[in-house]
Parts: sequence; C-alpha cells; structure tokens
Amino acid sequence: MTESDNQEHIDETFILPKGAENNPLNMIYERFLSHFTPFGFQRRDEDIVYHPLPYVPKEDDVLLLEKPWRIILELYDEDHRMVMGLDLYGDVVLGRGDSRPGRILIDLEEYGARELGVSREHLLMRPTRNKLFAIDQGSTNRTTINGAPAGRGVAMTLHDQDLLNLGNMVIMIHVVSTPTD
Repeated sequence: MTESDNQEHIDETFILPKGAENNPLNMIYERFLSHFTPFGFQRRDEDIVYHPLPYVPKEDDVLLLEKPWRIILELYDEDHRMVMGLDLYGDVVLGRGDSRPGRILIDLEEYGARELGVSREHLLMRPTRNKLFAIDQGSTNRTTINGAPAGRGVAMTLHDQDLLNLGNMVIMIHVVSTPTD
C-alpha cells in the first residue's frame, strides 16, 4: 500500500497534532480523542446497524473487552419508536453535547434531551466481561432504573428490558448478546 493509498483511508473523525503519528501514545490518543456521535436512532430495527463504541479494539488492545456487549437502546419520541444498536467494548456516556477526550458521549440532544432534563453527562454505561453497569454521573434530574433511584456514582447492574429514566427521558435497553455468549 502506498502513502497515497493510506491517505485515502484516514479516519477524519480524529485530528492528530503534528508528530503524533510517531508517538507511542498515538493509539490511545487516536481512539479517545473527542468526536461527535456519527449516528443516531433508527426508526426501524429490521436492518439495525450496531455501532462499536468507544472504538473497535485491535488484537493487542488491553483497554477494552475482546467481545462486546451487543445492546439495543429503544426510545419513544412522541408516537415514534426508535432504536440504536451498540457494540459496547468500553465506557460510554449517555447525555447531550459533544464528546471530550476519554469520554465518548452518545448525544441525545436531537431527541429532546434538554427539555426532558437529561444532563450533559448523565449516565455512564460500563461493560465488564460479566455485567453491564449504569452509573449516574451526578445528574441534576437523577436517573432511575425500573423506577428505582440510582445513587450518584453507584454502579447498578443493567439487564435485558430494563427501563432507564434519564430525567424524564425513558429508554429501554435490550441485551442482544454478552461477551460470554
């Protein structure tokens, strides 16, 4: 592959500083640099696309899970049902606005998040090999899981068909597969 071929395959989601290509921390910088969520909820789930977050790990990557938690987030907006497929290899935040380095954020702004009381960084979803956790990030309008209040900073286990209330936004989680399946 020539240098011009490499340039055609550059992921423009990431902007590296000069000289970063030769830096040993480049892998971490590349993968955790702030970026916008390049996808959104779909109206139908027949051909659902699963988005790898925070990124697809390489074979030698020790930072993320080898196999993801495959989940579907289901959201109702007025009379419409929308779904978002995710392959979670590591931590992801549900909230509104842009991501920042080390914090990949699923932006819920266009789904009425501000009006429904969703904080900028409302809920952290942390996948581990055996469990998927939800951790309230100190949200103003609190988080509940199946109606039970989630304490700030307290890890609560998520299960298939759990209802997450981020402020007044309701999202149902569907667990399609786990890393141990």
